[in-house]
Amino acid sequence: MISGISGASMAVFQTQSSSNSSSLSTDQRQLIEDTLAEFNVDQLTEADALSITETFADAGIQPGREMAQAMSDAGFDARTIGDLAGVGGPQQGGMQQGGTPPPPPSQGLNISDEMLQSLNDLLNDYYSGDLTEEEQASTLTSITDILKETAPEGGLINVTA
Repeated sequence: MISGISGASMAVFQTQSSSNSSSLSTDQRQLIEDTLAEFNVDQLTEADALSITETFADAGIQPGREMAQAMSDAGFDARTIGDLAGVGGPQQGGMQQGGTPPPPPSQGLNISDEMLQSLNDLLNDYYSGDLTEEEQASTLTSITDILKETAPEGGLINVTA
């Protein structure tokens, strides 16, 4: 069932500003009312939320204030249903468009003030133009060692696609 949800259905429950909202036709309003009447707001499951999002997407119902208001009139909250279905935007912790999960929280260098000062001194020396090639190579090795020692597990850059 999840694979049948298109990118369009993922957008259904992403709240947009009123300037991006679209008008609902009478038929679309009726579809929202009829669809939601089949569900108990207090006992919604993930499968129910997925069914609702898919039904609305198939009907071409676009996100916006009118859709949210029509759902609210029926006793439902659009954001809650989107979150339950896992189709909210990344800001709600759901999947990003294209079905990829949000990136993991960023991890910084675990560097002490002393190491930071050493790194700064080494970089200044390296770019001063006063070093021989051998001294530049040694300085670069020292810089690399500091970065390796202070990098988070898995490295600084995720190169997997």
